[in-house]
Amino acid sequence: MKSISSLLETSFPLKKYEETECENCGRIYTLYETSRGVVGACKHCVDQQLLNELNIPSKEEREKRKERRFIAAFERITDDLSRATIESYEPTEKSQIKAKRIATQYVASFDGIQSLLFSGDCGLGKSHLSFAITKALRQKGYKTLYIKVTDLFDYIKNTYKPDSKINELQIFNMINGLDLLVLDDIGSEYVKANEYGHESWASDVLYKIFDMRLNKSIICSTNYSESMLTKKYGNNGQRIIDRMMDLSTAIRLEGESYRKKERF
Repeated sequence: MKSISSLLETSFPLKKYEETECENCGRIYTLYETSRGVVGACKHCVDQQLLNELNIPSKEEREKRKERRFIAAFERITDDLSRATIESYEPTEKSQIKAKRIATQYVASFDGIQSLLFSGDCGLGKSHLSFAITKALRQKGYKTLYIKVTDLFDYIKNTYKPDSKINELQIFNMINGLDLLVLDDIGSEYVKANEYGHESWASDVLYKIFDMRLNKSIICSTNYSESMLTKKYGNNGQRIIDRMMDLSTAIRLEGESYRKKERF
């Protein structure tokens, strides 16, 4: 019994004519000489056209969606913060006006390299501006993540559990692949101090993150001063600060907390 391929070759004889380059994607495909002339098509482009007509995402698009869902799973945003935009930030003091202007410029000229550091007391809009930038760049198609440092440490520690569905390496690989990482409230985390009174595990993790993000955009916010963070993180303190400030613009916000106005 003849195979189907043999029957097809007998019934529809094809003679290889030549190989040519696809004008659309640059791939090489084969042209065949038939009774109706020379025919052939780029399989990749034909498949892509069919996927588009049926509104089916390509393999690349499915991988991108999967990656973005993985990133989004780490983001925990309050309702009021989710509505934050740079435009909705209402500065009341010179340093806040400057911060809003820098945030606007940062989004407009984002290059994936430059970084920002917002510092100052609570309630001045550091988180507002940080997330607003995150959201604005995400809407432009960039891979961005806004995450509180306390949440990040919790996610990493949870990977050490036997029933964890992800491992520490997956989190670090995700962080490394972001166009923009936003670390909110640096210094607010608590990790048991070592024998010298310094937070060893937290500082090790932070240094690793800043080191892998060298020459990659990162936005930090903190209530702490440089000297306070340096002391808090012990032996890694100065190294963390140096990495944090690499290619970074520091903005210290001043003024009265807007949260106090809402209290009874």
